[in-house]
Amino acid sequence: MAAAFGVLLLATLFQGSFGICFKKYQPFSWEAFWALFSIIGVLLMPHIWAFIGIGGDYFSYLAQTPAPMLIGGALAGFFWGISSIWYSRAIDYIGVSLVTGINLGLSNLLGSLVPMAILGTWPSPSVLALILVGQAVLLVGVVILSKAGFMKRAEQGEEEQSGEGGGKKSLFMVGFIMALASGAGSAAINIGATASGTPVNIAVAAGVAPMYASLLQWTVVFAGGFVANFFYALYKLIKNHTFSDYTKPGCAKAYGKVLLTSFVWFAALGVYGFATSMLGDLGPAVGWVMFNGLALIVANAWGFKDGEWKGFVKPRNVALIGNLVIIIALVILGVTNVM
Repeated sequence: MAAAFGVLLLATLFQGSFGICFKKYQPFSWEAFWALFSIIGVLLMPHIWAFIGIGGDYFSYLAQTPAPMLIGGALAGFFWGISSIWYSRAIDYIGVSLVTGINLGLSNLLGSLVPMAILGTWPSPSVLALILVGQAVLLVGVVILSKAGFMKRAEQGEEEQSGEGGGKKSLFMVGFIMALASGAGSAAINIGATASGTPVNIAVAAGVAPMYASLLQWTVVFAGGFVANFFYALYKLIKNHTFSDYTKPGCAKAYGKVLLTSFVWFAALGVYGFATSMLGDLGPAVGWVMFNGLALIVANAWGFKDGEWKGFVKPRNVALIGNLVIIIALVILGVTNVM
């Protein structure tokens, strides 16, 4: 069990770090960066990992899976793809610390309880009660982090941008709403992966180690995610005439940022899949909550390092309290996995 939590910790380091990669990708525009990330990270990385972990015949397990199950997992991935666009744009508006907190809090609630229902792996009443307590404490921590964001907004003053029709809209509120919407979509990753367990089971029955077989679920989920992400970015490239970004001076650094982001982003999910297979029946539920909770702390650490809270002493202190509450929630949830 200690090894499983060690693997889960590694996954959280990747998960908490990829958000910072979505910043400072100039001279690329957002759509130029996102189109390449969609191809390399969302589409290719799951297959590269599956090829390395399982072998060249990994695709045969997908071919043996009934089409309705593949479609269901891909549809969940498509919904996640839409939410990931909101997530990346929200970071530009309100920063990685606050976006990650809001996003992960909502995704934890749906992304842990729904898989229990899908798998039918409801724990004993006492364990379930403690899981719900841990969830409640975790959400309190997210609320505190959100409060810190509103305090920061009040201190720095309201930023506005022109809206369509000459109106004004708050950049903060646009980012805040996007973060809320992305939280529900983020849960679709875990729900879709849980629903895409058939190719994993087929591979395990054929002798593939469960830890590596878990990689197959991501190839299904992110097939749908690729469609949503890539074609929206392509639409923006055409609309904004930004294909020239790919040849701008200094673009080599941006290409490197795409490769780094793609690896860090999928490494989080690939290693998380390893951890859930090691944690047992409650891995998709308890593991998902701890994965996101610890990643939130890592993301906030990056946010502090990047200066997102510089000059905002009171909001920063409230954010630190929010992180402390999240740590308490993780301790509670950790106890449930050994009861």
